[in-house]
Amino acid sequence: MQLQDLGRFGVAHHGLSQGGPLDLHAHCWANRLLGNPVSCATIEITFGNTEFSTQKDTWLALCGADMHATIEGQPVPTWSSFLLKNNQSLKLSYPKTGLRSYLATAGGFDTPTTLGSQSTVLRNDIGRKLMIGDIIPIQETRFTGPAARTPPCYIPNLSDQIELRMIPYSETKQQVFQTRFTVSQRSDRMGLILDTRSPLPTHHGIISEALPIGTVQLPPDGKPIILLNDRQTQGGYYKLGCIMRCDIPKIAQAPPGTRVSIRQIDLESARKEWLEFCYFFRFLE
Repeated sequence: MQLQDLGRFGVAHHGLSQGGPLDLHAHCWANRLLGNPVSCATIEITFGNTEFSTQKDTWLALCGADMHATIEGQPVPTWSSFLLKNNQSLKLSYPKTGLRSYLATAGGFDTPTTLGSQSTVLRNDIGRKLMIGDIIPIQETRFTGPAARTPPCYIPNLSDQIELRMIPYSETKQQVFQTRFTVSQRSDRMGLILDTRSPLPTHHGIISEALPIGTVQLPPDGKPIILLNDRQTQGGYYKLGCIMRCDIPKIAQAPPGTRVSIRQIDLESARKEWLEFCYFFRFLE
């Protein structure tokens, strides 16, 4: 488990990673259900099997993978807000589908920032994993409910097969769109590694350059890597293209073994969908 806000921007020239929630969609909805700004940090929970309690009545919201959440044995629906009373316990089991859930609290978590962000990036030694017994202070808030749920049309259907849309680079070979991949067990917050029985033809590296989120690198073994939030700031492997930003949450919820296909999308269509997402959650006004 890690605390993640929107991420740490403007620090790439120091060699520091962005961080932030892998499933931005779930993170934003968890905050929205509580009336928080989307910039408030949430707890990113991977694989579940954890428990939370509070020292006073606290409004929470849980979005993302269904981890069979219960309060004192009573089911709590995912993609909803709820009141956790003093000395009650919120328990999460292993995910039914997906991989990650996001827990928000009304008002946000009151933890120190580093370079303007609460996000944890372990590879940069910023922040740390949350451990058993940790106490996380929360901001004071006047939020009193009522409980809310995400409309069904905004709840993604998580499955063992996903399709990702990629903006191709000029020399991208069509083979990438015809190949079926599976998510490797070696994947992490730095990048999603795609296994395939027929590795893609490799190319010579290029001069190192900046790496936006979603960049698809092709290393010498012919197995693509989709770079994610904790990626390095630059790299020289050949690049096939970039997965559109609105599809990164699909990657966040893809456990090892998930089947992956990639199709092409044009830059303008990807840009339009991303701007709609930003305006909906008020990244932009």
